[in-house]
Amino acid sequence: MTDRPYITYPAPRAFSMTPAVKKELTGTLFVNEPGQVSFGANDFSPGLFRALHGHHTWELIIIDGSSAGPGYTYFDGRWWRVDPGASVFVPKKCPHAWSSGNTHGFRMLWIYGGSREESGRIWYVNPEEARGISPEEEKDALVWTPEAAGAVPAKS
Repeated sequence: MTDRPYITYPAPRAFSMTPAVKKELTGTLFVNEPGQVSFGANDFSPGLFRALHGHHTWELIIIDGSSAGPGYTYFDGRWWRVDPGASVFVPKKCPHAWSSGNTHGFRMLWIYGGSREESGRIWYVNPEEARGISPEEEKDALVWTPEAAGAVPAKS
């Protein structure tokens, strides 16, 4: 990291999703500063998902306001709908999953509290055995509010 502002012009990179999905999750790495922060974007096409995982750092996710549909995140034992323009803070090592809907994709902007490599990924399930959100779960997914979260007992 420098003591002066800088501008980056990233080239798109493909990020591997999970072996079971057999599709690539395309993404762009904008900033990657060890010990500081990293920032990038991933495009989830319909049906793509990232299995239950966590990171060694905190994570902030913002669903791009121009996304075709919401994103869905799994934590506390249920799927939650994350509408375009909304954000999700995930504490370090907190298990969570992501899925696009079955008919609409979304663009995820992510920020880690460290470099992408420092953040890493901790798998809490076998990614090859995982699945994205079902149409029924998609229909039942709630928008997170303190009241809705309070009605769902947290799982450890």
